[in-house]
Amino acid sequence: MLLIYLIIIILFIVLLSWTWNNVKIFETTAQKIFYVIVGLIILTIVTLIIFNISKGSVDYPNIEIMKQIRRIALLIFIPINGFLSMPHFASIFKEMGTGTNDQKTKKKTIILAIVIIISIIIEITYLKDFQNGIIKIINSK
Repeated sequence: MLLIYLIIIILFIVLLSWTWNNVKIFETTAQKIFYVIVGLIILTIVTLIIFNISKGSVDYPNIEIMKQIRRIALLIFIPINGFLSMPHFASIFKEMGTGTNDQKTKKKTIILAIVIIISIIIEITYLKDFQNGIIKIINSK
């Protein structure tokens, strides 16, 4: 379990570093911190919604196991979802702020939206399998 938490910490460090590097458009550190915090809050909400959709057909032995699986799944998938969105949105904000090539920015935004929608669909299926796999491991012990 310690290895899983170490991997989670590394994922968050990489996400925060990558995002911080892409928020150069914001002039003050407070604006950068605000972007990162709001982004993480939005990611948490979206990931929780995805988890709740995926758990619909999963039979949990008890509520405690569901809470543990939800905690681990959220901690793993928040940074993964962040890799797909936060740095890229920061890059798009940077382009919008400079006013360079609006068509290119619109195209990037549409492509990013399509990628996010496809990844959400895949993630719902994967999270269902993830939860069922953990329950099978727990039941086999």
